[in-house]
Amino acid sequence: MQILFEVPDPPYVLIGVAALCGLACGKAFEVSIKRKTKEWFQGNSSRSLSTVNEVRLVIPYLGICFCSWVFVGSALTTFAVPWIIGFAMSTIVVLSSGLLVWFQLKRLLKALEEGGSEALEINSLF
Repeated sequence: MQILFEVPDPPYVLIGVAALCGLACGKAFEVSIKRKTKEWFQGNSSRSLSTVNEVRLVIPYLGICFCSWVFVGSALTTFAVPWIIGFAMSTIVVLSSGLLVWFQLKRLLKALEEGGSEALEINSLF
């Protein structure tokens, strides 16, 4: 397969940039989810807490997923994996884990909404 342009191997700069951008998106997502739960707890929001399809949550989460995709795909190329295979594997890993985390977040917020913070407490077995 003919590659249209050459990218220097391995892409250490791309790995670093993706990691930093992913951390920035993660911080934005953290602030957004904290603000959403605080508004719901104080009664300032008329929306359900389990409604996670808001722009302020979706955009940072997609940023995290994209940066993770670039990070994992680029990191795989450092182990002599071809670009196409590395990013195909990265797509499978990030897409499946990203969807899993998104649906788990939705279930967690629904449990918090229905049962309060007591629903989220984990009792230690020790």
